[in-house]
Amino acid sequence: MPKKEEKKQGIEETLVNIEDLIAKLEEPDTTLEEAFELYEEGIKLVRQANDSIAHVERQMEILSGDADDE
Repeated sequence: MPKKEEKKQGIEETLVNIEDLIAKLEEPDTTLEEAFELYEEGIKLVRQANDSIAHVERQMEILSGDADDE
């Protein structure tokens, strides 16, 4: 899957992916190198989720402001 499509995944899907990474990190056979890679990927997903949530919040504020004007 192209990276652009990965960045456009929904908030719910991003959270599921984060949960999957956490589960992999908790596995006893995960090496330190794998853990660092999973951590790095997890940080990227958390930032992506935060950006998506912030975008939705901005949209809601705009819509609320428009609704107050009517």
